[in-house]
Amino acid sequence: MTDESKMVVIGCVHSAGVARDGLQETGQALPDYVEWVDVPCGGSVDDLLILRAMEHGAERVLVLVCNDGACRSLDGSRWAQQRGAAARALLEEIGIAPWRVQVRPIGPNMSADLLAWIAAFTEPVSEAAE
Repeated sequence: MTDESKMVVIGCVHSAGVARDGLQETGQALPDYVEWVDVPCGGSVDDLLILRAMEHGAERVLVLVCNDGACRSLDGSRWAQQRGAAARALLEEIGIAPWRVQVRPIGPNMSADLLAWIAAFTEPVSEAAE
């Protein structure tokens, strides 16, 4: 991967952060092209945070929040989904493919899924998918 392929993962410390720590406990690591940003809750993610990640060189931004019904703030995951959609709409307005931003729910026990999602998100996307 080159610097052009940098991915930023913004993750809730209560779900995604625990899954990431689980990887480390098993001796696995995130790929070098991934920059991780911990947030106290998915609800604290806003479209500006996502867009700033893109502005600072991220080709793709993956926002990982708690599963429905598991958010300590009750609605944090829903807010993150809405703000991710707003960021995608803004990107589309300026001619950047909106698929470059994803918001996904994750549980603290989903370490293996985390690596799989990161790998899948680095795959080239056809023009039709944009």
